[in-house]
Amino acid sequence: MDGMGKAIRNLAKNIKLIYALRTILIVLSASLVCLLLNQFGVEKENGLMVFMVAVLLISVFTKGYEYGIIGAIVSVMMFNYFFTIPVHTFAIMNPNDVALMGFFLITACISSSLTARFQKQLVIAQGSEETALRLYEMSEKFINVTGKDNIIQLGIHYIYEHTGYESIVELEGETIPAGSGNEYTSKDYLMFPIIGMARQLGTLKVFNHKQGLAAEAEMLVKTAANQIGIALDRELIYAEQEQTKLEVQREHMKSSMLRSISHDFRTPLTGIMGDCSLMIENQTMDRQTRDELLRDVIEQSMWLMKMMENVLSMTRIESGQQFIEKHQEVIDDIVYEVQKHVIGLKSRRDFRVSLPDRVVVADMDGKMIMQVLVNLLDNAVKHTQDGGSISLDVSYRKNRVYFVVKDDGDGIAEEMKEKIFDEFVSLSDKSTDRKRGIGLGLAICKEVVEAHGGRIWAENRREGGARFTFWLEARIAE
Repeated sequence: MDGMGKAIRNLAKNIKLIYALRTILIVLSASLVCLLLNQFGVEKENGLMVFMVAVLLISVFTKGYEYGIIGAIVSVMMFNYFFTIPVHTFAIMNPNDVALMGFFLITACISSSLTARFQKQLVIAQGSEETALRLYEMSEKFINVTGKDNIIQLGIHYIYEHTGYESIVELEGETIPAGSGNEYTSKDYLMFPIIGMARQLGTLKVFNHKQGLAAEAEMLVKTAANQIGIALDRELIYAEQEQTKLEVQREHMKSSMLRSISHDFRTPLTGIMGDCSLMIENQTMDRQTRDELLRDVIEQSMWLMKMMENVLSMTRIESGQQFIEKHQEVIDDIVYEVQKHVIGLKSRRDFRVSLPDRVVVADMDGKMIMQVLVNLLDNAVKHTQDGGSISLDVSYRKNRVYFVVKDDGDGIAEEMKEKIFDEFVSLSDKSTDRKRGIGLGLAICKEVVEAHGGRIWAENRREGGARFTFWLEARIAE
């Protein structure tokens, strides 16, 4: 600190020396010009105008009115020495010369003072313009920035860049540091409120051991605090709007879900009631017809159970109550069990299964993965005509087990590819099995697979139909 102070003092001395040399040089130049004009017969009174110009030049090329006054005094002395009788002396014989030099001196001092004041005002105006430009740049930057952390970091960075002071922002119990790692106490900072539209959002703390800010720095800090408040308020309003939009969408989805459930439940229930009524009313019905009606009742009931299971699963997922209980499961056992729960898979379609040559095991919730496979195969059945082809290929590669369900149905429409795994999205309004579903099966598949650390995706096949693939971490049984 001592070395820096010494350097500043030396610089100040050098500046004063430069200004003094400028003053002497201008006065000497004015004297030479007056001597030259006197040789051409110009009256000495007009020479004083040259010295007046010199005083004004001194005020322009130096800082402060002191050098102008010194220049005026030296100019009077030079005029007295060279141009008043007796010449080349500082004596004054003519009273008119005394009055002339007195008026010159007064005029020169006033002119010098006014010029210095004008310079000072000009410097202030330039500083104000620069400050206004900085404030405009700050507001422009805050307009384009989004995200709470980005807004705060921009404010902190801007304050440090233009003032050299580090700062932190405290919002509702959160503290975002300046990132310096320095330790500060309550005595080291100045506090500025961050105000939103209706309330104080937090506090901006600027670390300054001197406990004081220059006027320009204080204005920049206050503006930064205001801009942070405006930007954060904008973010809060946007977040509230988005939350409101999500709530409206969710309410709409719930309403759609209820309508879809009521509609889709009604179809199999009507079928079950119709089959049961026929069996009760027609006591002479032959055994084959009765058996067919009973199978239809069982199929409809199983479909209702699976749909209800999907609804309950999605409810648990959305409420955060869906817990995964992983156990070591053999993939072959899972696949064999799944085939028993898919209606119309083997009886009315060409169904093929391909399994790895080796025994593959994976840590999984077996019931949940079975639900994924059942939903994928049910989806394939719904979009494949009677007599169509469906396959389930299971393979093991690089510590992953891949499940691929393929069908030769209509495939996936282009507009559905991006939202196929969203809730309440049905791939088609067509129903090959008199059942359309409520659009939860694939959404549940995605949630369950990702909860297991895997990934699921869908694509169209070149030969026609769709392909659904997902993988899980697995290993070869020892």
